[in-house]
This record gives sequence, structure tokens and C-alpha cells, in this order.
Amino acid sequence: MITVEIKHEDNNGREFGYGIYVNGYIWDDEFDSPMPVGMYASECVPFGQNTSENIKKAERRVKRAAMRRYKQEFVG
Repeated sequence: MITVEIKHEDNNGREFGYGIYVNGYIWDDEFDSPMPVGMYASECVPFGQNTSENIKKAERRVKRAAMRRYKQEFVG
């Protein structure tokens, strides 16, 4: 089973780059590994626009993009 794990990176709440980074990591049960296969999508939600609504929208876009890219690369 292929799943996407969403992680937020913002350097522990301190200003870091341009905002909050929403990353999509792929886990595939076919590979017996304690680590994800890789990060397949990322998006930055800029400071000043990082409301919970905008972050949730970014999470959905990242999840779809990560799954699409992984399937194009490995599933075919």
C-alpha cells in the first residue's frame, strides 16, 4: 500500500526561509524499510499567508502531487 505522510518544517517556529514548508513523503509497503521512499512533493506557504486554511490547502496539493509523481516514476 502506498501512503503519503505530510510534514511541516518551519525550523521550530523561528523564521526559516520564506515560510512553512509542507513536504510529502512516500511510504510504500513493497519496500521493507524503516524510512520513507523519499520526498516527492514540497510547497512553501509564505509567512503572512500561513493560516490554517492555506496550510490545509497546501497539504492537499502536496499529497496529490506526491502520489502522482511517485506513480509516474515507479508504478508506470
